[in-house]
Amino acid sequence: MQHIFTSLPELGLEVARLRRDKGMTQKELGKLAGMGQSTLARFETGQVAEFGSRKLLRLLEVLGHGVLIASVRTEFTLDDALAQRQQETAQPVGAWRPR
Repeated sequence: MQHIFTSLPELGLEVARLRRDKGMTQKELGKLAGMGQSTLARFETGQVAEFGSRKLLRLLEVLGHGVLIASVRTEFTLDDALAQRQQETAQPVGAWRPR
């Protein structure tokens, strides 16, 4: 089954779920993945601002999972932002301009 995660806290919760499904403790998974239990605990509970890709890939490998890159359409794209900026900064033709 595939899931789409759009934030680090969501990903941490999923790793916690996968770990529990395997019947592992944080200490056991941390040891197999080469990281401390406290680091894993902070990740699983969304208390980290950043989490290295190597750490994440190693956790997923130990849990028997991986990463799949998928295109996700958001409601507001960079193109939308650029178009909005152009509209906001454009002055109507014949508009009064101070000299």
